[in-house]
Amino acid sequence: MNYQDFQILVSENQKIRASSEQGEVRSELRLDWNEISLTLPLIESKQTNSSLLKALGSKLYQALFPNQINARFQATIAGAQANNQSVRLRLIFESPSLAALPWEFLYDKQTNTFLGNNTQTVLSRYIDVPLLKRDIKAASLPLRVLLVISSPTNLATLDVAGEAKLIQEALGKHIEAGDIELDILRDATIRNINQKLREKPYNVFHFIGHGEFKDNKGYIALVDRDGTANLLDDERFANFFLGNNNLGLVILNSCDGATVSSNQVFAGTAPNLVRRGIPAVVAMQYPIFDHTAKLFADEFYRTLALGYPVDTAIQTTRNAISMEVGLEQRDFATPVLYMRASDGIILDVKKNF
Repeated sequence: MNYQDFQILVSENQKIRASSEQGEVRSELRLDWNEISLTLPLIESKQTNSSLLKALGSKLYQALFPNQINARFQATIAGAQANNQSVRLRLIFESPSLAALPWEFLYDKQTNTFLGNNTQTVLSRYIDVPLLKRDIKAASLPLRVLLVISSPTNLATLDVAGEAKLIQEALGKHIEAGDIELDILRDATIRNINQKLREKPYNVFHFIGHGEFKDNKGYIALVDRDGTANLLDDERFANFFLGNNNLGLVILNSCDGATVSSNQVFAGTAPNLVRRGIPAVVAMQYPIFDHTAKLFADEFYRTLALGYPVDTAIQTTRNAISMEVGLEQRDFATPVLYMRASDGIILDVKKNF
């Protein structure tokens, strides 16, 4: 599948610069914060319906796509469709308060679609950091996936076994063929994770467990020696991957893994991992329930294993969740993709299968 890029950068002073093959268009973002602030708590508490989510998504769309930019965006979509292509929509926010908004709810009234679900408009948060763009490709098989399951005894029990089983089933035929190698670590201590990461060059790190966001920091709940929770903040968690040039993708199936600080754009687990050099991170911006977590794992890995770019895989996954759970629930917009890879090809497996 081929793509045309459409990148939107919103500066600290809310100036918009949209870039595409047709050149640049500039405008200004105007957002009614009072209306937005009334809606966000309802989404947090799951008091939602399709009308509320569409209303929020429409306000976000109107702010991000004022007239000239929307016209260029629609022209890019039309041009892409005429050439049997899709559009890769990449969002960059320099303002932490804007970055913290749930842009995965972007809703286009004209087509009656959420952009985060529309497979013709692949949506990701692009982290433009002053480092070399590093696109990771699987140079040789097997593709190595490390699944880390964290179940502290003093936190709510999750159906981690069920989710792990779904991942195994989704990758089953590729595991049997020797194309994918899946290792599962069930005792998620710092020492054990470090040891596993030293054993072999993993391409994907997938965490299942608890996470939270407090005091402008993201935390991942690992397991301490006594079996209780050991909360690692985003900086300490990112240290697992320092100097790891094989890792192309980190997946955080945990509560609040994608939450961004309202004071610092790179605070929060997922953005901080990308800032440290991981090409792509998938995380959850709302607490995710077991049923949705299983849907996510099944759809995402099945799509990724077929060789699709990671941003396409996350897009089809959001769409599948919306069909299974419904557009009145926040679940379909819960997975967030942060990227710094330029083309979405994190794992180049298509030519191998």
